[in-house]
Amino acid sequence: MQCPRCEGSGQCSECQGQGSVPCVTCDGSGQRSSSRGGSYPCRACQGSGRTECAPLCASCEGSGQITSQLQDKVRGKYEIRFDNTLPITRVTNALTALCVVLYVLGAFSPVGREWMDTYLSNISGMWTQPWRLLTCVFVHAGFIHLMVNMLTLARFGPWLEGHYGSRRFVLLFVISALGGSLFSSAVNQLLGHAVMSVGASGALCGLCGAVCGAHYRYLVFANEQVRGIIVWMVVYSGVALAWSSVIDHWAHLGGFLAGFAYAWLSRRPSGR
Repeated sequence: MQCPRCEGSGQCSECQGQGSVPCVTCDGSGQRSSSRGGSYPCRACQGSGRTECAPLCASCEGSGQITSQLQDKVRGKYEIRFDNTLPITRVTNALTALCVVLYVLGAFSPVGREWMDTYLSNISGMWTQPWRLLTCVFVHAGFIHLMVNMLTLARFGPWLEGHYGSRRFVLLFVISALGGSLFSSAVNQLLGHAVMSVGASGALCGLCGAVCGAHYRYLVFANEQVRGIIVWMVVYSGVALAWSSVIDHWAHLGGFLAGFAYAWLSRRPSGR
């Protein structure tokens, strides 16, 4: 089929194959006028009056014909690709087990609970004990807190671990956890609030942020999956706000932003 844009010539319809078009900033004159009536060379075209243009037709890549091969190539640029949809649970199970063991230790041992509150929980402004920024993720304030977070981890963890691979999933979880804890500590200290923050929800929000970041950067996930993530976050935040006034939403926001940044800046998820 003949290309309707170039009418079979294969040349760009804008420049007719010349490789340049009149500069739109100065209307091809190469000069601009100042408010005082003076003139100066156009900065957009460096005074030449022309700007570069691809000489070949962009629709048919210079062939003059729209072929089935070309159509398949164009569709491939916008096709959603799933690199690895098989769930992997090694890291997810290890994280879940660590959270459950620490909860049981604190629930049945007052000494263990006191030790975790003293040395593992994240307290705003406690910059002299940086390990708290990570260890607080594995400590939970109660059974409901633990159950909600572990169910969320069980839902999204294996799926994301399958897409990123176990090693990259560990890195994503750690970056999200640290991002949530750092953001919470910094904001609460700035507001003058002495907040003790515990729980994996900041890191879990980072997993949701990674889904959004990977989708908008690489088109890895389907729109329905991303919408489901966003709806879950809105419902989770709403229920948490109604359930308790001591929920650390700054940690949630910081974790989400850290996970989004990691997915956006790192390479495409490939299952390894």
